Amino acid sequence: MTVKAIRLAQQDNVATLLSDADKHQVVEVIDDKNQSVGQFKALQAIPFGNKIALTAIAPQQAIQKAGYSVGIAVKPIPVGDLVHVQNVRSSRVDIPQNIIEQIIQQMRIETP
Repeated sequence: MTVKAIRLAQQDNVATLLSDADKHQVVEVIDDKNQSVGQFKALQAIPFGNKIALTAIAPQQAIQKAGYSVGIAVKPIPVGDLVHVQNVRSSRVDIPQNIIEQIIQQMRIETP
């Protein structure tokens, strides 16, 4: 079964999941006009409301959502990966490392 995600602006390099995606599940990405952008395979489980990478994102590259930078990649992020605290740092809020580790554990985020 395919799940959907939405890309809010054409320049975005992430899309937001509209329901939970299991690892290896196909995610159909639509734009703000409900047009298909493409299909991507989730490299790990991605919960509703979280972001999937639509392009390969290099370290120090901005994460673009809704046309705005919402963070900076701290490691390479492959297409289809969960874009969250394990590979991004906010450009607005400095989240302490112990909180990041708790989020990773609670969400069961896969890390290499």
